Amino acid sequence: MNNVTSHAIDKIAQGYRAAQVLFVAVRLGLFDAIGKRSMTAAQLAKTLKADQRAIRMLSDALVSLGLLLKRGPGYANSRLSMSFLLKNSPASQQALLVHNAALYERWACLFDAVKTGRPVPPHVGDQRLRRDAIAFSRAMAASGSIQADETASKIDLRGARRMLDIGGGPGVYAIAFAQRWPKLRVTVVDCAEAIAVACENIKKAKLAGRITTLVGDAFEVDLGESYDFVLLSNVVHQYCPEWNMRLIRRAAQTLAPGGRLAIKDFILRNNRTGPVGASLFAINMLVNTPRGDCYSVKEIRDWMCGAGLRPEGTVRLRHPSAVVLGRKPQLTVENGG
Repeated sequence: MNNVTSHAIDKIAQGYRAAQVLFVAVRLGLFDAIGKRSMTAAQLAKTLKADQRAIRMLSDALVSLGLLLKRGPGYANSRLSMSFLLKNSPASQQALLVHNAALYERWACLFDAVKTGRPVPPHVGDQRLRRDAIAFSRAMAASGSIQADETASKIDLRGARRMLDIGGGPGVYAIAFAQRWPKLRVTVVDCAEAIAVACENIKKAKLAGRITTLVGDAFEVDLGESYDFVLLSNVVHQYCPEWNMRLIRRAAQTLAPGGRLAIKDFILRNNRTGPVGASLFAINMLVNTPRGDCYSVKEIRDWMCGAGLRPEGTVRLRHPSAVVLGRKPQLTVENGG
């Protein structure tokens, strides 16, 4: 008897429905409108200047997804929404969800990207992202802070004094490492918009005395030298192998002898067929970048070897990411004879 069903295909094909319900609720400001109270569909419709029937249907769908609770005619935020979907929540994911909603229209053009091999034109869907890079950096901060803490806890930097965070974006990794290792001083390099957000976060963390920032292109700006630790977090997926080789060579040149390079990213298996999170993120790079991709541990280690580094271990993270480590050899002194 054939027990094969189409349930898995149905789940994939209909995934956009739940995503759009969430995106629209965030865009309307529905979760913030409710806050800590309960509101009826009529009250929400009036507050949000929307159609009452449509708000009732949207709210019921949010209840089915576990994002709202329904008590009689009233709707209240669930614990999940209170934690992550309110603008003023410490762990708010709103900025990231706005970013993902903007990407949604671009993913609708995936067919064209696959046919041509070129990214979706800038005018499609992401006007808000292009216009407001600061909002993008805030979204990356929202998504990265938890993983930054996990990464910092799994890399031993005892004895390290200087760290370089290339493409450090909103500064959450620099902050996590500085908090974990009190004797560490960190330099964050990125574009002006990202550094503006990094400075906000560094000030909030009260680490301005130990974390400095540098505005510039990592391929061009003077990065300095003699660092004990260099981090490339979620950077290599933006580029092709040739550009990554260039960047890793630059990073290796900044290391002191014995210093380590860490490349943290969505890491594919060597046959490039998974895990799912990394495979789908590679498609995100197809849609949004000229030559971005996700890579395997083997590919990253090959780049490290090409830059004169000795590959070391790989640190697995809970998220579909990993950290690949490499070390710059110590200088050797030959005895004269």
